[in-house]
Order: sequence, then C-alpha cells, then structure tokens
Amino acid sequence: MGQISLNDVTKTFDDGSIVAVDDLNIEIADGEFLVLVGPSGCGKSTTLRMIAGLESISAGDISIGDVRVNNLEPRERDIAMVFQNYALYPHKSVRENIGFGLRLSTDLSNAEIEERVEDAAEMMGIEDLLDDKPKQLSGGQQQRVALGRAIVREPEAFLFDEPLSNLDAKLRTHMRTEISRIQQELGVTSIYVTHDQAEAMTMGDRIAVLNDGQLQQVGTPNEVYDHPENRFVASFIGSPSMNFVDATVDVRDDGTYVVAKSGADTLSYPVDDVAAELALEDGQSLEVGVRPEDIRHVADDEAPDERVQTAPVEVVEPMGSDNFLHVDLNGVTWTSRVDSRYEPDPGEQFTFTFDLDALHLFADDGTTIKSKSERPETTTEREASA
Repeated sequence: MGQISLNDVTKTFDDGSIVAVDDLNIEIADGEFLVLVGPSGCGKSTTLRMIAGLESISAGDISIGDVRVNNLEPRERDIAMVFQNYALYPHKSVRENIGFGLRLSTDLSNAEIEERVEDAAEMMGIEDLLDDKPKQLSGGQQQRVALGRAIVREPEAFLFDEPLSNLDAKLRTHMRTEISRIQQELGVTSIYVTHDQAEAMTMGDRIAVLNDGQLQQVGTPNEVYDHPENRFVASFIGSPSMNFVDATVDVRDDGTYVVAKSGADTLSYPVDDVAAELALEDGQSLEVGVRPEDIRHVADDEAPDERVQTAPVEVVEPMGSDNFLHVDLNGVTWTSRVDSRYEPDPGEQFTFTFDLDALHLFADDGTTIKSKSERPETTTEREASA
C-alpha cells in the first residue's frame, strides 16, 4: 500500500536556530494526489525531500505504507522523484535515461526492462524519440522523459518537485493535464510541490497549504477556496487574490453593519442575517474579505439597496473573456472580475454589490469567523472524532 504518513515531522538547520518545517502532520491516502503549495521558503520542498530521504528529519516519523522510513536510504523507500531541472544524462539516449534506474535497482532482464521502457514512452507520447539525446529535445519532451523514468519504476509513490517551472505557460497547462491523467490512470500515491496555486487547484485531490514551515490547512480544492481556515489561506488561494479591508462591527438602530475603518462611505455592509450566529459585538475589529468574482456590477437602471457600494475605477485590465477592474476604496485597492463588455473609464464610479453568502470575515489573529457558507468539518476535526 502506498499511503504516506507524516507525524509531528520537524526539520531544523543551524543547530535548531532555523525551523524549516514545524510539527507537520499529514496523512496521504493510497492512490491520492496531494499538492503541497505555499510561497517560496514555506518548507514544501524540504518536506518532499524528507519523504524522499534526501534530507534527514530533526523530529517525528515518516511512514510509507506500514514501514517507518526515517532511517532508510532513498533507494530503499520505493519512491520515484521528478525534479524541476529534469536531471537527465546528456550522453545517454532517451531509452537509456528512462531505463537507467531499472538497470541499477532491479534484477529485471534486458527484455523486461525494454518492454517497460517502451510502454512508458508510449504512455508519454515519446515513443518516436527513444534513440534521441536530451539536447535534441524540447523542454516539454525532456520533462516527459523524466516522467517516463519515474513511471517505469512502478513505485509506491511519485514525488514531484515543481516539475513544470521551466516550461512556458501554454506547455505548463498541457503538462499539468497530462500528469493528472497519468496519475489517475496509474493510481499511484503522488505528492506534488508547487508555488503556483492554479496548479494546486486544478491537479490535487487535496491541497496542503504551508506558510513559514507550518501547515495552514488541508482540504479539497473547493474546501480550501470557499472555506479558508485563516486569512493567509484566503489570500494565497485564488487569482486574482481575495479583496480585504479592515473593518469594525457597527450596531445601529436599523441593524448590524461591518464598516470599513477607512470610512463608512468606503464600505458599509449589513450583516443582520448572520450577526447573532457569529456573535458579532459592537465595535469588534475584524477584516472583510470578498473574492473578485463575487463582486457584481450594479447597472444604472437597477434599484440600489443598502448592500450597494461605490468606488472610483483606477485601472481596467482587459483579459479577453473578462475585465479586471481595480477600484479605490479610500486607499485600499479592490479588484472585481466583470464581463468584458463593461469597460468603464479610469475615474468613473463603479457601483457594485456582493451577496452575504460570499462575504468572508476574519478575526484580528487571522482566523476565519465566516467563510462562504457553513464551514465543512476539517480533516483535523474528522480525525479527532473518528
């Protein structure tokens, strides 16, 4: 079985003065595709290297299947790793590169190795390139060779360390689809490291978001997107990023509002329907978050209501199918994703609204008070109740 467990895993450098990974706990199911995502320096590649055995762990346990692998050499862990720089032997042919690991680590016959190599090449669509050298290949073809080399091993797990970073945007999109297809076809447990949240959202069965060496949240792409457990996750997942503004709770005679600290004329939004449920108190400090795609333009002929807001347009970014409007909320820039047919001039007033369901609220410490709807039970909570 290819399940992978990380229990209280910690990695420090310089005699403990630098904590790269801090008390990390993740369970990856057999056959699951997990994406580790976060900004540069968050500890995701270090985590992958510890699983592979390329870095020792400072504390905790790592298990692959039922085997604790803390002290096993990389070649003893039955994993295959795909690197960012492909790591191909320039003097060997594609055929020799794909089969090299098998010749070193198995007792398969030459005929069996050749059969596996040809099967992997066919799966990757490079069967016509088997006699070429890496220098004759494009970046995408070299990446396919690296993937083929991992596939022929038939390992317990695939580990991907930002394998698409060196490819152009169009090829990256194509290759992430190919990697997802191959992983589903083979059903091999896979851990994929990236800083690109679009890759994380489109590829992973689940996403693990890291920051400063600490696990922020684990969940499906939709769980992490709609129900972030804190402000960092909300800001990191999504493109364009979620809009934020500091606000306070204002209890009035006509209801409860969240009001931007930069001024009531900047943002004043009624939250009567959830105020009691969330136990909001007058004067409470919090942060409002709304995703760009949840902001709707209100046409001139629509009747305004208390949820309608206005702000001057700063910049319009045409994106083809959509326009990104950047508006000024009294010094705070918000972005709205609108129909491409709506293209106001800079300085023009943008009248907009959003549903209460789309409103996110965060406490002073960054934890989520309210997400897009009722927050689902988290992985940690499910494990605690099991």
